[in-house]
Amino acid sequence: MNLDFAAERHRSPGFAALWMAVSILLSHALEFIVPGVWLLPVVAGGSFWLLFAHPLRRGEFARAIRLALSWAAMMVAVQVTLTLLWPELMEANILRASIYRDEMFHWIGTGQGPEGDISLFLPIHLRHLAVFCVLGVASGGLLALMIGAALLGYMNFYVGSLIAASGFSPVAFLLGWQVWAAVRVTGFIIAGTALGAVLTSRNGQGAGKKRKILSWLAVALALVVADILLKWALAGFYQQALNGVIGG
Repeated sequence: MNLDFAAERHRSPGFAALWMAVSILLSHALEFIVPGVWLLPVVAGGSFWLLFAHPLRRGEFARAIRLALSWAAMMVAVQVTLTLLWPELMEANILRASIYRDEMFHWIGTGQGPEGDISLFLPIHLRHLAVFCVLGVASGGLLALMIGAALLGYMNFYVGSLIAASGFSPVAFLLGWQVWAAVRVTGFIIAGTALGAVLTSRNGQGAGKKRKILSWLAVALALVVADILLKWALAGFYQQALNGVIGG
């Protein structure tokens, strides 16, 4: 399959923004029509990969990462908004939506659960990272994006549910997406981009390609470690602050 069609168009920020916006909205519309919780991450991740793969195959890692971060930000905006507008519909169509929301609300209300216990959340984080990286290498980033779309889905549903439960408190808007979660998503995106290029990048072959991949992986690893440390240090503060706005 030739992914280099309309190469100059792919480089246009306007075209990229339009592609991402339309594909995200269409993937959610399709999900609401066709039952099944895996359809959304498959369509959303797959349609974005068609855009993402172009700079990735050319060895333009920084541009691929910028695109992926923009896509993730759009997913957050769209899914949080849809959760506020149609919570039941989103709950029925987002993988692990109610499970994750209930787990987080229980933690906010009681302080108990994986979110605030490093012995519980660390194995989960490492397992997600391992699966994400293996799939990213094997599929040129495609399956990693689909997994990433699934993880974003239930996180965004929780954030929208939190904002609604708080009565649209500014605290919920500010703290719903925890700082460590944003760091983790950034780290995953960088890792997925670097590893996705292992089998797909055409430019920067040999030692040059290896150095670029290793340098980006070092950044990703630093962000993953920062995620763990920030969560360990700040989870208690977030739990108490959010408990105050949703009344336990």
